Amino acid sequence: MTYWHQKIVLVTGGSSGLGRIIAEAFAQAGAKLAIVGLESADVEQVSVEIATQYHTETLPIVADITKQEDVERLVKETLDRFGKLDVLVNNAGRSMRGKLMDTTPEQFQALFDLNVLGTVRCTRECVPHLLKNRGHVINIGKPA
Repeated sequence: MTYWHQKIVLVTGGSSGLGRIIAEAFAQAGAKLAIVGLESADVEQVSVEIATQYHTETLPIVADITKQEDVERLVKETLDRFGKLDVLVNNAGRSMRGKLMDTTPEQFQALFDLNVLGTVRCTRECVPHLLKNRGHVINIGKPA
């Protein structure tokens, strides 16, 4: 058994890319997962695939971390299902490549709201529960 066996891990942006790889690594180590993403079909599919492949319990959650009410709901759903939280992986985010003068202030604001404030929202909502278990916060940075 590993340290992560039976730990409860919440992964934002967990339905694709690096988030999915992180979720799979925790599942392989024996953790139970709350997998958060924007697209219902993707979140459901990844949740089933990880649960089946790694014989672990998963909870698919569709949420937009730029919305405080979604963040509150995703934490509540995780706690309702698993009873605790041991790890938050702040992975949801987006990057944008392009010239500064071709990028509007609104595009920068949207990136900031997701990449920075989304991380802040999730962390603030999870920390009281993580402190109870001496849990962990893992932040994945996205280039602007």
